[in-house]
Amino acid sequence: MNVRRSIVVGGLVLAVCAGVRCGVAAERESEKFETGWRPAVEHAADADGPPDTSLGSVEQGATGRADRYLGIGVPVSWRSLVQEAGQTATVWTKRLEIGARVLKGNTDQDFVRVAAEMLKEKGDSVHQIDWGGRFGQVNGRRNANRWYLDSTIDRLQPGDWLLYFSSKHEYNEFQGVDYRGTGSFGVGYRFVEKKDRHILGRLGPAVTMEVYNGPGGHRVTPDVFAEFEIDWPLFERTRLETKTTMRPSLSSLEVFRFRNNTAVLVPLDDEDRWSLKLGFRLDYNSIPETASNRVPMDVTTDVAIVYMRP
Repeated sequence: MNVRRSIVVGGLVLAVCAGVRCGVAAERESEKFETGWRPAVEHAADADGPPDTSLGSVEQGATGRADRYLGIGVPVSWRSLVQEAGQTATVWTKRLEIGARVLKGNTDQDFVRVAAEMLKEKGDSVHQIDWGGRFGQVNGRRNANRWYLDSTIDRLQPGDWLLYFSSKHEYNEFQGVDYRGTGSFGVGYRFVEKKDRHILGRLGPAVTMEVYNGPGGHRVTPDVFAEFEIDWPLFERTRLETKTTMRPSLSSLEVFRFRNNTAVLVPLDDEDRWSLKLGFRLDYNSIPETASNRVPMDVTTDVAIVYMRP
């Protein structure tokens, strides 16, 4: 009987001790949580008003934690990224041209022409990129497939002089050209340079590499690069744009390349954002004897709608 009572009393004592220990542990655990982030938010709210739950504040908090744990910088917000990208895009002046012709009936004909012009001015440097092409087919058979990418960097110098670097890349299926690339650098001169008009020329050495499909082979020639560019207002609402590029070879008089792109632009709105373009493009390229069945000259007329970024 005494043994049973002692067992019961001992069990009660153990239970009480366990309860006390659990209570102390719970109290310590609550103290640990009380020193965490939630009371800090409450204290901040008491000191400065209601907590800021906007997107920027949350992202700033995430940025701080990422900086502490990852050791790298994280953008404050996606909005800042969009704004930064927009500011970068506004540095480039963009121009887009689109032209198309579709004929359905006794003859099925599709023709699409696209082109774009990007211009970046920074200090005394001007970088221009022109790209575009045309694709056409008649009754399911291609009759036009040409694409190009031109890049020109002008470094302005005192006295209306400039230093330039130019690279031109081209693919023309129906001239048998898988690739034609020209690199050139030299000097230029600005004969007229005003806000709404300019006339300038470039002259320097160049190297051209051509890769022809089929039995055409390939060739590399040293050239002379000469370019003349005019942008001039004709009437109150009409502009003339023309660029002539000549690349005669220094190693053979038979190798000669000539390009002229001339157009008249008529604005369609008061802000000059939309214009109607009427023009033509002439391309002459000498062809090796292995591809003598190709016609060396292409003439293309252009009618397109042009969008100019203000």
